Amino acid sequence: MIVLLVSLIICFLTVSLFLYTRIKKGGVEGVVTKALASLSFILLAVFLSSTKTGLNIYNSYAVSCIIAGLVCGLIGDILLDLKVIYPFHQNKYLTFGMTSFGLGHLFYISALILFSQNAINLFAEQWLSLLIIVAVSILLTAIIYFASIKILKFNFEGFAKIVNAYTFILLFATALSIFLSFLIAGLPMFILAIGFVLFLLSDLVLSMQYFGGKQDDKSLIFINHFLYYLAQIAIAMFIFFI
Repeated sequence: MIVLLVSLIICFLTVSLFLYTRIKKGGVEGVVTKALASLSFILLAVFLSSTKTGLNIYNSYAVSCIIAGLVCGLIGDILLDLKVIYPFHQNKYLTFGMTSFGLGHLFYISALILFSQNAINLFAEQWLSLLIIVAVSILLTAIIYFASIKILKFNFEGFAKIVNAYTFILLFATALSIFLSFLIAGLPMFILAIGFVLFLLSDLVLSMQYFGGKQDDKSLIFINHFLYYLAQIAIAMFIFFI
């Protein structure tokens, strides 16, 4: 428990260093400190996984998927910040950054499915619920997209397809985690559901910056990263509660 607390303190310190650097300086220093912050959460997850012995095959693979998702988050973090430093390649960095985060969410979805196999056969017993979740996620993706354009006046330029694909994946992951947290009453799934909700809120704020013309708004920068790192903590702590 002491080592866990120390690990969480290190995460807090690296995040604080990044937020200070990002808001006050930005640039390369911001990229480096952001990478350190993301790395600290990967190390936290790896440490937590090393304390888990005797896990069954489903939980073992679920833990591996969580760590893989966090690694994708680290790559995405670096790519999205490079977008700011090198604006002449910003389209490529944004595309690859969103792709990396989308891949990370697919790993998280895999972790959800694998962990749920301890209690139910999701595809055999809950196939209708899965279809409903997919349909609701598609509907919400369309609503968010058109509301962003018509009401918030976002300019997605050439990113409409990847934005909608990413939004669907994140909404599906969030909806699935909430559904499973009620279906499988247990703290690990509930913690992960909180993480996805925080991730969704963080990305909604981020969309205001990237597509709403408020990229340099310091209050939005802080709120976005505050929600994002709370989500990272929740996702990593899923391993602790297995």
